[in-house]
Amino acid sequence: MGLKLFGWRKSKRSSPEALPPKRLLMPFSNTADDREALRFAYEMAQVFDAQLTVLCLVETPRSIGLQACPPERVQEGELAAAAAREIAEELGVSEPQIVVRPTHHCGYAIVNAAEEFQTDLLFITARYRNGRARPALDDTVEVVLRKARCQVWLYGAPQEAD
Repeated sequence: MGLKLFGWRKSKRSSPEALPPKRLLMPFSNTADDREALRFAYEMAQVFDAQLTVLCLVETPRSIGLQACPPERVQEGELAAAAAREIAEELGVSEPQIVVRPTHHCGYAIVNAAEEFQTDLLFITARYRNGRARPALDDTVEVVLRKARCQVWLYGAPQEAD
């Protein structure tokens, strides 16, 4: 796994020394890469004595209101939250903050949650679009990188050459 930090022109601090992050956010969908990144995020939160919020999003079609999200979709989010709790217990995190939310677009929901939780540092797992000559990030990651007002760490495995 590799880490890439994005956040040029996003720092509002005038001092040359950046303060350690105190509020971290990580969207989590229970993939193998997400589980590895979540372990790293929990460990970083412990090192910096920071609060980590894990965001489990349930994407629903725009034709369905968020309050009317189908129960089976909400259950998928709850399963991801349970996996995040297991990782927290494994690492000795006593009270993890895990939020499950329905949304119409994950990218915008992540950006809004970063604002809501006053996030200093956002972790997101790199996901790529298929069927392209060159790897391209999916639209969720692109929206987060373009719109988030905080620092963003892109966590992902290097693409293998064909």
